[in-house]
Amino acid sequence: MKMAHSAVNKLNPPGKHRGEERRCEPFGACIEAALARYLKDLNGHRPQGLYKMVMQEVERPFLEMVMRHARSNQSQAAVLLGINRNTLRKKLKIHGIE
Repeated sequence: MKMAHSAVNKLNPPGKHRGEERRCEPFGACIEAALARYLKDLNGHRPQGLYKMVMQEVERPFLEMVMRHARSNQSQAAVLLGINRNTLRKKLKIHGIE
């Protein structure tokens, strides 16, 4: 997987790309940093339902991006995601994505 990430970076170097800022850090590092900020901002309060909250926050924009990339073709999107099309349809319905 590390090689694939390197190959992508060579094809799409850091900087501006199609109007968006490109970053080199792994996606997981971004999520870790955001979660660390969230927990710090709680000022000692204990969060509840953290797993569900994070999954909801990540899954919707993830599905929206994949659907845009697949030009709203659910079959293509399901292949990109590596999931069954019916599973994708269920997730789209849950998140209210057409």
